[in-house]
Amino acid sequence: MLNEFRVALRSLLKTPAFTLTAVAALALGIGANTAVFGLVNQLLLNPPGMSEPERVVAIRAKYDKLALKSIGVSTPDFADVRDARETFEAAAAVSTGDLNYTGGSTPERLLGAAVSVRWFDVFGVKPALGRAFTPEEDQENAGPVAILSHAAWQRLFGGDPSVVGRTIPLNQKPHKVVGVMGAEFRWPRQTDIWVPLGLPAKEYTVDYRFNEHLSAYARTRPGISAAQADAVVRLLAERLRNDGTGNGAFARDAGWGMFAVPAREFTAGDTRTPVLVLMGAVGFVLLIACSNIAGLMVARAAARGRDTAVRAALGAARWQLLRHSLAESLLLAGAGAVAGLALAWVGMRTLLLLAPERTTAGLSAGLDLPMLAFTVLVAVGASLLFGLAPAWHASGRAPVDALKAGGRSSGGSTRQTLRSLLVVSETALALVLLVGAGLFLRSLANMQEIHPGFDAQGVMTAGLSLPDAVYKEPAQRANFYRTVLERLASAPGATVVAAAVPLPFTGNNPSASFNIEGRQPGPGDPGPHADVRYVTPGYFGALKVPLKAGRLFTEQDREGALRVVVVDENLVRQYWPGESPLGKRLRRGTSAAAAWWTVVGVVGHVKHASLAADVGKGAIYYPLFQQPMSSAWIVARSAGDTAPLASAIRAAVREADPAQPLQRLSSLDELVASSLDAPRFVMRLLAFFAAVALFMAALGLFGVISYSVTQRTQELGVRMALGAPRTSVLRMVVGQGFRLAASDVAVGVLAALAASRLLASQLYQVTVFDPPTFAATVGILLGAALLASYFPARRATRVDPLLALRQE
Repeated sequence: MLNEFRVALRSLLKTPAFTLTAVAALALGIGANTAVFGLVNQLLLNPPGMSEPERVVAIRAKYDKLALKSIGVSTPDFADVRDARETFEAAAAVSTGDLNYTGGSTPERLLGAAVSVRWFDVFGVKPALGRAFTPEEDQENAGPVAILSHAAWQRLFGGDPSVVGRTIPLNQKPHKVVGVMGAEFRWPRQTDIWVPLGLPAKEYTVDYRFNEHLSAYARTRPGISAAQADAVVRLLAERLRNDGTGNGAFARDAGWGMFAVPAREFTAGDTRTPVLVLMGAVGFVLLIACSNIAGLMVARAAARGRDTAVRAALGAARWQLLRHSLAESLLLAGAGAVAGLALAWVGMRTLLLLAPERTTAGLSAGLDLPMLAFTVLVAVGASLLFGLAPAWHASGRAPVDALKAGGRSSGGSTRQTLRSLLVVSETALALVLLVGAGLFLRSLANMQEIHPGFDAQGVMTAGLSLPDAVYKEPAQRANFYRTVLERLASAPGATVVAAAVPLPFTGNNPSASFNIEGRQPGPGDPGPHADVRYVTPGYFGALKVPLKAGRLFTEQDREGALRVVVVDENLVRQYWPGESPLGKRLRRGTSAAAAWWTVVGVVGHVKHASLAADVGKGAIYYPLFQQPMSSAWIVARSAGDTAPLASAIRAAVREADPAQPLQRLSSLDELVASSLDAPRFVMRLLAFFAAVALFMAALGLFGVISYSVTQRTQELGVRMALGAPRTSVLRMVVGQGFRLAASDVAVGVLAALAASRLLASQLYQVTVFDPPTFAATVGILLGAALLASYFPARRATRVDPLLALRQE
């Protein structure tokens, strides 16, 4: 076999144009597949920092009747799962929240996570330095301790191992560092630092059953599948619904439940389908590359048909003839794999640069063992795809026929048919990719036309979080915000300033149940539910949210004054259809002791989480000065450029309290635009791969028509010798290519109609059978086919009839 490889190598080196073309096509196909597989592997199969990911599940709650499909859990929910020890080896809860670090030259905001004691056990990791938290440290009012991420340890302390045991200031309170995690582990959300959760004992009582403010994860015991864990969690919820208590009745009325989902599937979230779409797209590119090379191999086999016939006539068995061709295929695949790995290394870095940061944060750009194994499998599979059929065809020809024909024309019709079929497959696959890219482009264009319900142009934003150690009292927080806004209002260029929590498109969208005075929910009715916002008086003016009725908040709506709220038009349609809500009172939660709030205004609906996926739930706005939160976003509208406002916000916060760092200083239009990063990323890559596929398909058609012209040289010479004009020959050859392309398109349209159904969930206001998209892509492909046919046709018109007639 080694001798076959030596002979195959010499043969390939004698035809450098063919070899380089084949290796380049393979490198592109294999490299693209390996790069995207690297993304799929880290996002969907083996997320970094998770040992035995198949055993880790996320615990989620839902309210079917409130359109809440997947939310966090309450402390009692977490306790129920934690206590199911026959199913779960460990369970842990987490509450994310940023921490202010003031031990450096300037204050810095760290991504923090408050976790229960078994957090690191759930993910199967241990600190690289020091130790994990102890049960005693995970108690209310325990001494504050912290564990650093590897990145924060390097950035803040230069990788000094003596930091373990030292005290650092977090939220202006000393914390003892007890450990440092390894480089890969940063769960959740690229955490910089972990502190104990220390849940109060009262939160474990039934009164907190539906106060969902935690995320929970669990590690199953060996042999327990994710489906079995899900069944156990659902059974726990079913027991509560049927326990005969008030909580059970509410759970039934609201359609409440719990479920478990594999953690890697949960964390992938909405990126799962787009990433799989990209995997399919690069798979198509590889198939097209293989079809192209197979066509070249057919032509190559035809060119050396006489040599093959001589070997067969001398007694070479068919498997020996096959072995030589397959040796060439494996050598080409090997060279393509090596070059593909280089392209994959570049491609992986490019993907991580282009992909939304929230999707790829923490992913490695290097080549790892799974990617190398995948490359080998793809290369071997590709070699069989493009090498087997041509080799089998060439080895099956009768030696006598081949020798009689001089190795030139025998089997030409069969070879032409085989190459035509390969081009059909290439064109069909290219059309599928073109349609997919077109549908995503149309969908993205529709999303960009959606009005969010506010004017994002000219607005600068910045987030901050006030530590309880300094701002424990509501009045202290209110005074801080008031001071910042007063200073910011006097800055040059600032026209309207405000504070709000949450801000649209910042990833936070809290909601809560409420009661309307004089109304009692009926049997099976969970009662009203709304999104919740806290804003200062200038918020609606800063974002230009329109007032529909009543009034907006004023400076008089502060602590001690009448408790007032503003509601949006969607809430009015849901709970006060055909009547005015002004003067109506509502109460947050279900407790009879809760305070009443009076509706004083109605504003337009604002999209908060997504432009396209907004469910239209109504919102209640509370005055931030009556309910001062520990975190908020500062908002400032500018009459011109927003860039100077960034410095103005920094200065205003520094003057109010120099120890408070800012987070995510950004213009509001950038935040809105970032919400479309994922579909924009997929559209761009699909368009790129579709362009590559179109080029390869056109190249394949060019090869088929060129081969046909070569085979028909005598025929064309006779036609012109008998007086056929060159334009007639040109039309005939171009027509042949166009007819072949038209049949390819028919197959491709059917394939695209079937494949596009898989994209339905990713499209916005575009049907999977969108006529303009199909018409445009068919036009593009036919145009490319005409261009690919024109050059061989022009060559055909230059055939010298006398020379053609002298050929054997």
